[in-house]
Amino acid sequence: MKVQCAFFDFDNTITHGDSIYRLLRYTLKKHPLSILRYIKTGILGLGMVFHLVSMETSKSALIYPLDIFTPEELKKFFNEQVVPSYYPHMVEELQKRHDEGCMVFLVTASEEAYMIYNELPIDVLMATKTEKKGDRYTSKIVGLNCKGANKVTIINDYLKAHDLEIDYERSYGYSDSKSDIPMLKLVKNRYRVSKKDGSLSEFVC
Repeated sequence: MKVQCAFFDFDNTITHGDSIYRLLRYTLKKHPLSILRYIKTGILGLGMVFHLVSMETSKSALIYPLDIFTPEELKKFFNEQVVPSYYPHMVEELQKRHDEGCMVFLVTASEEAYMIYNELPIDVLMATKTEKKGDRYTSKIVGLNCKGANKVTIINDYLKAHDLEIDYERSYGYSDSKSDIPMLKLVKNRYRVSKKDGSLSEFVC
C-alpha cells in the first residue's frame, strides 16, 4: 500500500542542540566521577577514526550513562532536559503533517532508551536500539546506529515488513544535516532546519 509519509530527524531538527550531549552533561552533574569513562570513550573514538573499531562500538562507549540510570531517571532527564529544547514551530510542523494524514516517522541516532518518553504527534519512532537487561537499557548497541544511510535501511526494513510504499510526490523530509540526505531522497519535499534558529528552508540535495 502506498502511503504519504513525513520523516523527521530529531537532534537539531525538532530540538535546539543534541540530546546525547545533554545526557552526558546531565550525567556529569549527577555522577562527577563518571568523567573517568571518557578515557575509554576517547580511545575508542580514535579507533573509529582509524577504522579499527566500528561506529557502534565507539558510540556504545559514549552512551555509558545508559548503564547508570534507571528508566525512571531517563524519563526525568528527557522531560527536564530535552523537552524544553523543542522548537515550538517544529512540533507544530509534526502536528500539521499528522493532521494532513501523513504517517509521521521520527528517525534519530539518539537512543531508544530515552526517546521512548517523547509524547510528540508521531506514528513511528526509529531510534538507535541498545540491549535491555530486565527493564533497564544498557549502552550496548543492538543492530545499526540509526544515522546516515543506516536510516534508509531501517526505514526500508519497516516498510517491507508492513507492506508499505512511500508516496514520493506527496511525502516530506526534515533535517538539519547533510548526513540525512539519503533519507531525504526518499521523498520529493525536503526541508532544512537551521541549526542557528530552527528556521525552515528548502533542502537542495
